Amino acid sequence: MTDTNQPMTAMVEYQIRPATTSMDEWLTEWNKRAEDALDFEPETSAYAAAINLQDESNVLVFERYEQGSHSLQAHIERPAHTILTDTMGARNMTKRRVMSTRFYDLPGFGWWQRPQPAPAAGTIIVMLGFRFKDDAQRATYVELMADHEAYCWENEPDTLIYSAGIAAADADRELDLLRGDLVFVMACTDMEAMDKHANDPRHLALGPLFTENGIDLEPKFMRTYRSTGQGYLWR
Repeated sequence: MTDTNQPMTAMVEYQIRPATTSMDEWLTEWNKRAEDALDFEPETSAYAAAINLQDESNVLVFERYEQGSHSLQAHIERPAHTILTDTMGARNMTKRRVMSTRFYDLPGFGWWQRPQPAPAAGTIIVMLGFRFKDDAQRATYVELMADHEAYCWENEPDTLIYSAGIAAADADRELDLLRGDLVFVMACTDMEAMDKHANDPRHLALGPLFTENGIDLEPKFMRTYRSTGQGYLWR
């Protein structure tokens, strides 16, 4: 994807340094930056923190930029961004960056918010990566998913986010993600809603349908997070 001004999602995961800070302290400092983004960055449509459920010393920063790289650059240039970086650096609060990736919206597919106000803490976010043998197979997958996406919108009010994008570059570390791979993101109000979605008969029926069309959908990666209430999943 080369259109740098189309909607883009960025996900960056950090590991805190427990010898110098607690997760609550890290989030409190980070939330100052989130408040600045909410107040002064209209093109930053999401900026939320979520805990990795497989390693609760890891925190994901979930970011959405309406004008892609243009909006991201404006975000980075805010004085609050420099203050956050300097403060966390001086206090040695972050042990390492675990991974980062960015991907552009798959046009016309899914949604990134519901009409109601964004939820606070406890939302479950799942990120999966898929690789297809060619663009034609990926297009077939998206076509087959279109009806299911519409079904979820109408019948699963607790499915808050259900969308996908195309990776703009290889992941810088840890993830098996290459430029051009499809990144699927969904969020549900809680784990019960996530399980309900996964076990819905319409969802289970997709497996045989993909097999029938020669599509191998074993994820290259899958990561699950729980939102902290700091920041915002949508405006």
